[in-house]
Amino acid sequence: MSLKPWNEQQLRFNLPGLDEVGEDAEERGISPEQARQISAAARQQLEVGRAGKLPEWHGEYLMLIEQGWPWRVATYIAWASSPKIGRKPETLKELAETVLGLKSPRVISNWRKKYPSIDAVISYMQAKAVWEFRPDAFKALVENATRPDYKTFNDRKLFFEMTGDYIPKSQVHLGDLAKDLSELSDAELDQLIGSADSVEKEADSAEGEGEE
Repeated sequence: MSLKPWNEQQLRFNLPGLDEVGEDAEERGISPEQARQISAAARQQLEVGRAGKLPEWHGEYLMLIEQGWPWRVATYIAWASSPKIGRKPETLKELAETVLGLKSPRVISNWRKKYPSIDAVISYMQAKAVWEFRPDAFKALVENATRPDYKTFNDRKLFFEMTGDYIPKSQVHLGDLAKDLSELSDAELDQLIGSADSVEKEADSAEGEGEE
């Protein structure tokens, strides 16, 4: 699995036609003006916090607001991209009714159906922490890999793979034959894959013995 670098430019609002107030008004059977008033009251309550306490995802909410997102959609994205364990509110229904001032979570479901990019933004937000802590992870890898201790063998192996100083035998074997792969039959390809698996297992076994 390879994660793409996280970029705030990818979080900018660009969903023409998204009208969260209009959809809420239609569901409630009220005028757009009444729906706007409900929306404004709910937003004010969110931004001052309940009993003066802001939700843990409030910082992400503010960032999305700066990127131009409507406040209700920004709230949903910030909430949905935060860790599920300990998240407040606990359910989508509670978020919709007690925080967003919506009649039900159905409006949120409609947003996601009409605009798949909302879920894509949530994915980017969830990956944000990975890229923020990337330098720390590299630092920890280097610190462990440079310790003269047999217990840090795997760290050294990973380090040398990343720098290109070590190439697993199976990859070397497959690399030598890559130019001929287009000429192989399906049966020959299956045999080649099986052979590569055997080589890799032998290499791992030998490395494991070296750690003991």
